[in-house]
Amino acid sequence: MSGNFLFVHVNEWADFASPDAIPISQGYILARLRQAGYPGRILGDYQDRPLEPGVFKAALQELHPRAVGFSVYQENMDKVRLWASFAKRVDPEITVVLGGPQVTFMPGEALLQMPEADILCRGEGEEVMPALARVLSDGSGTLAEVDGICFRDGDRLVETPRHCGPGSLDALPSPYLDGTLQCRGKVRAILLSSRGCTSNCTFCYTPRASNRTVRFHSIDRMIEEMQCLRQRDDITDFWFADPNFAWSRDRLESLLHAIIARAPWATFWCQTRYNLVDRELLALLKEAGAHTIAFGLESADREVLQRIRKGLDPDGISRAIRLTRDAGIRVELFTLFGLPGETPARARKTLDFVRRHDVEISGNSISQQLHLFFGTPMADDPARHGITPLPRTRPLYMSIGRDYRTDTMSEEEILQMSLLWRLNRQDFADDIRAGRRLFTIAGFITRHRELLACCPEADMMLASIYLQLDEPGPAAACLRRLQENFPDLPRVQEMVRRPLACFRNRRRAVAKKGCRIIFDCKGLMDGEVVPETECYFEMATLGDGRLLPDFEQGMEGVKAGGLTQIRVRFPADYGNPALAGQEIPFHVFLHQVLEPVTYTDLAEVEQKAPRNMYRFDDLFNLKKHNENLYYMVLRDSVLHSYTGNLPHMMALFNYYLKLGFTEKALDLAATLPDEPSVMGHAGRVLLANGLAEEALHYLRRAADTSAEMENQRLKAHMALKQWDEAEKIGADPRLATSLQTMHLRVRLAALQQLPEQEYLRRMDTFLDSQVRMMMARA
Repeated sequence: MSGNFLFVHVNEWADFASPDAIPISQGYILARLRQAGYPGRILGDYQDRPLEPGVFKAALQELHPRAVGFSVYQENMDKVRLWASFAKRVDPEITVVLGGPQVTFMPGEALLQMPEADILCRGEGEEVMPALARVLSDGSGTLAEVDGICFRDGDRLVETPRHCGPGSLDALPSPYLDGTLQCRGKVRAILLSSRGCTSNCTFCYTPRASNRTVRFHSIDRMIEEMQCLRQRDDITDFWFADPNFAWSRDRLESLLHAIIARAPWATFWCQTRYNLVDRELLALLKEAGAHTIAFGLESADREVLQRIRKGLDPDGISRAIRLTRDAGIRVELFTLFGLPGETPARARKTLDFVRRHDVEISGNSISQQLHLFFGTPMADDPARHGITPLPRTRPLYMSIGRDYRTDTMSEEEILQMSLLWRLNRQDFADDIRAGRRLFTIAGFITRHRELLACCPEADMMLASIYLQLDEPGPAAACLRRLQENFPDLPRVQEMVRRPLACFRNRRRAVAKKGCRIIFDCKGLMDGEVVPETECYFEMATLGDGRLLPDFEQGMEGVKAGGLTQIRVRFPADYGNPALAGQEIPFHVFLHQVLEPVTYTDLAEVEQKAPRNMYRFDDLFNLKKHNENLYYMVLRDSVLHSYTGNLPHMMALFNYYLKLGFTEKALDLAATLPDEPSVMGHAGRVLLANGLAEEALHYLRRAADTSAEMENQRLKAHMALKQWDEAEKIGADPRLATSLQTMHLRVRLAALQQLPEQEYLRRMDTFLDSQVRMMMARA
């Protein structure tokens, strides 16, 4: 064994370019180890760049590290256990150290349930790991002399006292300045100007972890890091991730003046409490480059705020939002739902507050359900806070998380709030407006129709989707429900009173403003096609602002079936610098023109709306380039030759289900060939769309044909809470080597509240099987 140390940053939810993929905590620890003479490396496991077993194995064999360290969160716990088990399989003598938020206050007994882990790091890693390195690498002292850890000593657990780190954070070397962390290719970099919190919020563990103190880096240190990241990694945008960025007014003003003087090119995101900002400070923040400020609202209900000991005034947040926007800075709001004392009405009050203040529900403004993590007052005594954990088998290394109900909200009501926040996300509205992901969004709404019935946006979005897909009848049905259920809501009245725009296909029609057109196009620069300008089977409405003005003007007067060439000038601020301000020729083929038809009466829509025919032969490219148009062609396929093509029939079957046309889907399914593979595919599609009972009807006809089909049946029984049937399938010896079956059986053990030892036995079997497969690949 060498003196090397290896860290693995497990973040499967972040792409490599995201600042979330910067292992800032592990970077600080490794920089401190290097300063103490212990080299090492950090490996990343990201959404778009997953860590390969062969890469991990090669690093273990090359470095022969004395220890492997993982930062653990509730969400990555199982994956951390997997990588730790793999490391032990490669080198049984290696020491595995777990740290991070999940571990700081995790019960020590949890270590007995994780045989692959050796040490829990309770204290600050920059202090613990060098002391641990002296024991592991140099043989200097014993583990019992290392502060801030928990370890096994034979059959007993040993907990050593935990201490805070240095008073000045500058005592810790910078992972940026010493080259431990490289950020080239990132969109921005994380900066930590302080650590800790003095607040008393009952949902947060940070005050307890920091002993309710706040410590700072010097201003010179922060400026040096910003300058280094710009010079070395071309980073000019920063994310100040510390929650108390504005804790000291004097220090913050000094930092902002330093940024203005020494890093005038910098822009940044930061967070603070609403009562720490005023007009003068916001003006200074803007001058220093702040483009976004996030405030912690949590709840818009005063009684709920008192229950969670969050001392704020929603009216004060309103003023802060107004002042921040007046300064030209974007606002984000942190919010939670499922809080103690929060009823469904109070929870919706928070959503209404965010909407009323026109805060875009994206990024950090997407609300989260309260998580009960180790070390928070709520997790320490849930009953005192009116919280009841759901009946689950839960290993000691997992906190309650989101598996709870409260005295004032049921499990279903908490789920409903999650769905309502998701429905109101900005990307849903943007995608519908642009005609993207229509079936995904429609499927989300129709699958949860009952729980979303209280929200008018559900039918408003569905109506818009149906109109884009040339389904005026279902759109009218949505508008009728809105009239009946929300007659006094202004935004509903506005939509219902607006004339309903449909389209009618005219043979050889001429394109003009208001028409829907279907076209192919490509722009040329220096005789070469510009990829960004090339599209096929594109659908747009002239005059709705989606197309560039020159393009729209050039399309007017062109007949369906015609080929034309037009010159288009791009705006000077166009996103692609190569095209900004340029004028280039476009070659356009106009497939089809549909003329607008408006109706003011819903009954007229239902009775007289035109039924258009869409006929395109190149279905492969149609599906590739325009899924919406592909659906419309398939929908009309009963009138021509596409009906007998099984892949297209299955695609139409899936689209019908997502759009909520269940009867049409089942009628289509009745015409499918009665073959096990086809029946199984139909069952899988039904299950994916939330129709477990209907899915079982088809999956039974594919029973015993493959492990994949048996697992689909297992999942359907689980969805219906038919535990005995699910257990019977899961115990089938023929599925003994199926990783999916093993994973489902772990989940079954939790849901059925099987004994903890049975849960752990299933989890260990699952982990062992994965490790053996990884070793075979490595």
